[in-house]
Amino acid sequence: MFNPTAVITGTSSGIGRAIAEALVARKWSVIGISRQPVQFDLERYTHYPVDVSDSGVLTETTRQIMQQHGRVDALINNAGVGHFGPHEELSVEQITELVSVNLLAPLLLTKLLLRPLKEARGAVVNIASFSAWESSSHGAAYAATKAGLKHFGDSLFEEARRSGLRVVTISPDITRTPFYEDLSFAPEDDPEAAITPGCVAQAVVEALQQRQGTAITHVVMRPQRVLLKKRPRP
Repeated sequence: MFNPTAVITGTSSGIGRAIAEALVARKWSVIGISRQPVQFDLERYTHYPVDVSDSGVLTETTRQIMQQHGRVDALINNAGVGHFGPHEELSVEQITELVSVNLLAPLLLTKLLLRPLKEARGAVVNIASFSAWESSSHGAAYAATKAGLKHFGDSLFEEARRSGLRVVTISPDITRTPFYEDLSFAPEDDPEAAITPGCVAQAVVEALQQRQGTAITHVVMRPQRVLLKKRPRP
């Protein structure tokens, strides 16, 4: 029986971990790429410890993945970082990291895997953000990277759609993940104040399960209520 293969970045926690678990549960083989170690044991899961902001290592790792696995049916560009505050107060290093992780890494990884993905009539799924759709005070650089990722997905779909490749942009708003551990704000404890990683994973699964010939191109996900709290930085 044929089991499809997905490459997912940022699988150590949060949305990436939930996507990996959801796909493995549906008999996918998952290749996880993350800087942090993975703390779960799943069958059909292979982990590559990579900092996606290192373009040279990412390129070499992708070459190894294709040599060892031979086929890729889906790429989920999920890894991301967030730095927030007045733009003039962000450091050069923070801005560089935002662009490297949130935008450059997905562009490079997609380029490196595009030919086998097209041959498999597979899918590229970009986990963007609701910030890609509207202005973001105190998050201009972050929003710019996510808007760039969204526009990349739109353009890539038009470029490659005749090959059968599907390109999906999923834009979750506030999601209850470790993303907020190093930030000065977080969602309130009210269950309606945040999306869950499992909800985002379900959207990925539904997009991948569409019949060949039907492409979901955008999914925007928002919590029912907007309830944020300030928190001290660690």
